[in-house]
Amino acid sequence: MHRAVFFDRDDTLIKNIPYLKNEELIEVPPGIREYMSRLKKAGFLLFIVSNQSGVARGLLTPTDVAKVNRILLEKLGRTFFEKIYLSFEGPSQEINWDRKPQPTMLWTAAQEYNLDLKKSFFIGDRLADVLCGRNGGCKTIFIDWGRKDLDAFISRKLATFIAGSLFEAIEMILAPLNR
Repeated sequence: MHRAVFFDRDDTLIKNIPYLKNEELIEVPPGIREYMSRLKKAGFLLFIVSNQSGVARGLLTPTDVAKVNRILLEKLGRTFFEKIYLSFEGPSQEINWDRKPQPTMLWTAAQEYNLDLKKSFFIGDRLADVLCGRNGGCKTIFIDWGRKDLDAFISRKLATFIAGSLFEAIEMILAPLNR
């Protein structure tokens, strides 16, 4: 079985621009390629797991989301991610089968890629990310951007680890492997 690292997309891998359609606004953090390479060399499979409710709200199309994701992967310069899992459901829909915090996207990845979720990590900046990872059986790393809202407060309490940046989160994953 494989270990994985699941990444939220917006405000984790890239700056959150609500309902992002304009690929020119995608900013990839400098140095991210090195960190992704280190995770891959350590044997982790990498995935993006993202709610894109703008589709359900009529503000984006699946094609808009696919275009942004394609450009994101191109800007990384290499194929680091095995797959991108997306939920187009909106938060107000009656039934949310795959929208985070439901772990459906993680369970699907586990089946498709023979993953051991107990040895895997979920990195994100919202309570939905922390709960998705926990609900799926992963260790969770909350990226604490210093928000003072209830979402961030609860995330700090429930996450396995708290990091101040994406790079710090990745270092937390790699640190036990470097001992």
